[in-house]
Amino acid sequence: MIKVIPLVENTTSDKNLKCKHGLCLYIETPRHKLLFDVGPNGAFLENAAMLGIDIRQVDAVFLSHGHKDHAGGLRAFLAVNKTAKLYLRKTAAEPHFIKVLGIPISVSADKSLISGERFIFTDEITEIDEELTVFSDVKPIFPLPKSDGKLFMKRGGKIIPDDFGHEQSLIVTVNGEKYLFCGCSHAGIVNIQNKAENVAGGEISAVFGGFHLYRPPSGKYESADYIAQTAAALAKTQSEYYTCHCTGEKAFEQMKPVLGEKLHYFRTGSHFER
Repeated sequence: MIKVIPLVENTTSDKNLKCKHGLCLYIETPRHKLLFDVGPNGAFLENAAMLGIDIRQVDAVFLSHGHKDHAGGLRAFLAVNKTAKLYLRKTAAEPHFIKVLGIPISVSADKSLISGERFIFTDEITEIDEELTVFSDVKPIFPLPKSDGKLFMKRGGKIIPDDFGHEQSLIVTVNGEKYLFCGCSHAGIVNIQNKAENVAGGEISAVFGGFHLYRPPSGKYESADYIAQTAAALAKTQSEYYTCHCTGEKAFEQMKPVLGEKLHYFRTGSHFER
């Protein structure tokens, strides 16, 4: 059995739950209770309580990358849960920025929180156990989202284009089925899934997360052509897609006729179980 519930996403399926620009997914498997990202603040804790989920029982957290809409809830999590391991790329703690009208604005996680034995830095491929594998360093074979060009990092005292080496994705294996979790898919969802299938040695049953087709600061989407190309590539797979966050509802509506019942919008409080 695998269960997945968005504890925070940009929209909500229940007016009693809070929605925020960000992502936090609760994942339950036979061996684990997990969080994939922790959203922008402590809203995931309030929603978890409403949904009857005890965050103290979470045994592992995976941070998809170092942006605060995915890692901003870290302080709130650490205040409640004293035992879970937290897996991330070492470069997730570096300063990260988005440029608005040419001005760099911080979108960084709080580096001061990332210390101690609970934090585990992952390699290109890190197998935690039979259920959990994380991977990164995805090669851009399929074109990348153009909005990546607005994102920067600070290294060696200089602000340079973000190479997204801090981004990682998670493969969960349950009863022989492979499930892929991605945060913003800065490396391109098509590229990420291709690498996931290579790492997993087989097809992905379902994919969860954002596809980075929408930029909230500007309200702009990737081009209709790029969204169409992405949908066409995903339509060739056998996977289902539970997308949310930075995919955006307009891009979802454009892809829906192509992907049909393979594509679902995964709002705060939605429920997947198999």
